[in-house]
Amino acid sequence: MAMSDRWDQVVADSHVGALVRGVDTVFSIQGSSWTVVFSVSDRVMRRMELGEGDCGPRFVLRATDEVWALVLAERPAPGWQSPLHLVRTGSMVVEGDEREYLRHLHVVRAVIEAARHTEAIDAVVPRRPLSAVGSYHRVHSALGTADIYVERCGSGPQLLALATAGSDTSQWHGLITETDVTDRYELITVDLPWHGRSSPIFGDPAGSWTLTPARYTDFIVSVADALELPCPTLVGASMAGAAVVHALATHQDRFAGAVACQVGHGVGNRAVAELRAADIDASVFVPEWTYGLMNPASPSSSRTRVWWGYSSGGHGLYAADIDSYQQWRFEDVAALLTSASPHIAVLSGSYDTSVPPEASRALAAAIPNASFAEMPELGHFPHAENPRRFSAHLESALERVAQHPSRSG
Repeated sequence: MAMSDRWDQVVADSHVGALVRGVDTVFSIQGSSWTVVFSVSDRVMRRMELGEGDCGPRFVLRATDEVWALVLAERPAPGWQSPLHLVRTGSMVVEGDEREYLRHLHVVRAVIEAARHTEAIDAVVPRRPLSAVGSYHRVHSALGTADIYVERCGSGPQLLALATAGSDTSQWHGLITETDVTDRYELITVDLPWHGRSSPIFGDPAGSWTLTPARYTDFIVSVADALELPCPTLVGASMAGAAVVHALATHQDRFAGAVACQVGHGVGNRAVAELRAADIDASVFVPEWTYGLMNPASPSSSRTRVWWGYSSGGHGLYAADIDSYQQWRFEDVAALLTSASPHIAVLSGSYDTSVPPEASRALAAAIPNASFAEMPELGHFPHAENPRRFSAHLESALERVAQHPSRSG
């Protein structure tokens, strides 16, 4: 497709149109040999000619033609899918009002996605009913006391699954509606206090939420005790991936094993001031901060659900969770894990630029009773962005957990 045609199709794209409501800005996207200018006002986006209007673009997103060819490929290679990541690593440059760019990340991303025109396989209506049963349990833990929301679905060996930073049980709905995993396992998902449908911690003021790896582990154990789960397998991704490693290492007699996705020895560069900035709308900045960590070829409806989940998060939750996640250090629990410990199956999506596969592979190599598998078609939210593809990786990981039980007992 000719470069000019790519940008012409953007203004009629329904996803772009839905996101430009309330937006009033002018910006430019620039290669080595071409420039396009977009104006957004009164819920309408249009292309402008260079020099048109009383003022120029408020910001310019610039890269070489070679970089744009990689970014706009119908199926970009891992690492080339996210303009936000490429700006942070220097492959793209923002000129002009950088704050204006940050306030309009959602528009810029949608424009580039429309220009890419990825034909993602999608299903508008899920294959199976959302048959999870929800209930509340008053849980006392090191975090405090709260009424914790729990969903359960299926039968078989129990999986206690936890969501990523700032998210909730809804991240796991696709595994119920798009796969048959719950025909063989009981999936049990939990919302942290202040998250999803769980209550705030009783007595704590809004905005006070904090978390540490040790307190998260105490919460996981307290939930397992409250639900009377005899020996579940823990499943988590990102912050929850680190949490399940920490919980299993410190409570090896309590859990059968763990499937830890998108986790390394530690994590950095995920906390930025904009996550809490008063002049930036967190309901669009936070989801954009995470959206680019997925494979753009994953189903659009699934990626939209991930985006919307982050857009719906409570005040300061994601930022506080990230503060906790960045405290994670595998070295704090490494000495507790031996060849007799329950098995930890480490999984890593290739499109994750925050915890790339090499980081997860290195973690698995440092754990005596562990395995590693890369998921080449997935990113940072494997369970949510493409549940059908993830289910095969998950069940293989669960088989490895079952084949390598703890020898400590």
